[in-house]
Amino acid sequence: MSDYDVLIKNGLIVDGSGVSAIQGSIAIKGERISSVGEVKGTAEKEIDAKGFVVTPGWIDVHNHGDMTIIYYPKADGYLRQGITTFVGGNCGSSPGPYGDLISVGMGVGEIISNIAPDMYYPNSTLPREVVNLEHKKIFGWEIDWRTLGEFFTKLEIKGLSPNYVPLLGHHAIRTITMGLDSKRKATPQEVKTMTQHVEQAMIDGCRGMSAGRDYEPSYYADLDELVELNKIVSKYGGIYSVHCLRTGLRKARRPGEHPPSKVAGLLESIDVGRKSKVSVQISHLGALHDVSPMDNRELMEAAGRATIKIVDDAIKEGIDVSFDLIPGIRGFGTSQNIWLVASLTPWLKVCGGKEQLSNALRMKEFREEIKATCWSGKYYGLNPNINPNWSNGINILEHKDAEYKGKTIAAIAKEKEIDPFDALFDAIVADPEAKVGSSGTRESPTKSMFYKHPKSMIGIDTLALDTTWIGKGPPWSLPSENSFNGWAQYWQSAVREQKILTLEQAVQKATSLPASKFKIKQRGLLKEGYYADVVVFDLNTIKNNATPLNPSTYPQGIKHVLVNGQIVVHNEIHTGALPGKVLKRE
Repeated sequence: MSDYDVLIKNGLIVDGSGVSAIQGSIAIKGERISSVGEVKGTAEKEIDAKGFVVTPGWIDVHNHGDMTIIYYPKADGYLRQGITTFVGGNCGSSPGPYGDLISVGMGVGEIISNIAPDMYYPNSTLPREVVNLEHKKIFGWEIDWRTLGEFFTKLEIKGLSPNYVPLLGHHAIRTITMGLDSKRKATPQEVKTMTQHVEQAMIDGCRGMSAGRDYEPSYYADLDELVELNKIVSKYGGIYSVHCLRTGLRKARRPGEHPPSKVAGLLESIDVGRKSKVSVQISHLGALHDVSPMDNRELMEAAGRATIKIVDDAIKEGIDVSFDLIPGIRGFGTSQNIWLVASLTPWLKVCGGKEQLSNALRMKEFREEIKATCWSGKYYGLNPNINPNWSNGINILEHKDAEYKGKTIAAIAKEKEIDPFDALFDAIVADPEAKVGSSGTRESPTKSMFYKHPKSMIGIDTLALDTTWIGKGPPWSLPSENSFNGWAQYWQSAVREQKILTLEQAVQKATSLPASKFKIKQRGLLKEGYYADVVVFDLNTIKNNATPLNPSTYPQGIKHVLVNGQIVVHNEIHTGALPGKVLKRE
């Protein structure tokens, strides 16, 4: 009989604490680590990690996997990039609590388009019975849970590959309390009812609450509401994870309506921590002071330092504030679109297809109507009032006409001496199948100072998908590049190529720092008695394999991944194992 279940031998062990790496082995028995360093004995399974780095499993602190993990329990996109634990429920969205209204999760948007088709802004909050009629047709089962505790039970029965740290979404709390009448300030009685729902969610096992202040209905909350809710979160030792008010509500914005101060949004989030005594996690922080032009490195760095000073001042005051970053690659967010026609999504929906839109754009009146709508501010996705440089951001990578290929819409407009909208329309008419994407990375000049901050962590802001996923209707979106390659980019860029962080520093930000922040006990370190969440990777070859036109591809260099002692990824292939747990608040 063997001494251990798994033996990882001959690896460069970076234990997550920040201390220097050592050469050695790790022995695993059941779910736990039995020994680290010089290990004697035999094992049922051996992994030779010679030439590889061995670390604790990577904890992704800003994630939306809880909205899709029940549909994609293997979460290939997470495990194959080294994520063994994800913090879900961010930006105010969580899979409950639900009443008679359900907010359909991201990644299953075809349900919304089938039930309540929209032109500009989807209404994802729909009656339970209506949603379930469509949901059962597609998936064969109904959404039957009401509390988050019931959701956790259903998920554990179904099984999942990674561990899941749950947060309660503020959107869900407002909806279950206020129904569809949530686009306003809450009354004192409604806030009191919300606190009761928050308390139940914390008892159910949530580790905190999140808010998405640029989205409905969190946008309509005031400071008093956020403070009162977070007093309950603080009572249970929880976290307030917040997408700060930065852009303002991402819907129609008329000319002359200005976005809120991004700095004021950060200050509000810190003030919630100050007044409620809750621990604060700022989502995807960056330089928040407006700089023009944004390619001026000196000005951007000054804006970055000024932003960090706000955080540091709060920490000196005694407020527990930390933040997370999205690795700097193309395609931020949960999804991206590679089709040029996606720039005109509302009209693409109306026309029904790329070819039909191309034909319609031959009509002068149709063009003028689109221009007028965009200039009126009705469509947030293409609003020249708030993004006057929009045409510089659309770069055509594939086009059957050589005069368009490799150029931005702005460059085409300049060459032809025409309006940028007409340049866009002409390019679509010439090739409705044209594809777009960035020709380079979107690495900010301030990213290094945020990486280096002792309170920064990593969150890739994605769904739990695999490479087969594609949006079912116009504009046929794909997962973002971060969905499969965000963590590979972190190691490739921040550690190996730019050397912003040492290997030990980078591992600590990915493991023990988030485990400490979110109070995830006995994880985040390679230590005897700790749960055996382990990643074995090749720092020399780890690589983001995504391209602008093919984001749905797995990275290379992440060799083996273990969750709770079970091998989930072996030689870069998912084994199908589902050993993950819902890591509820103790």
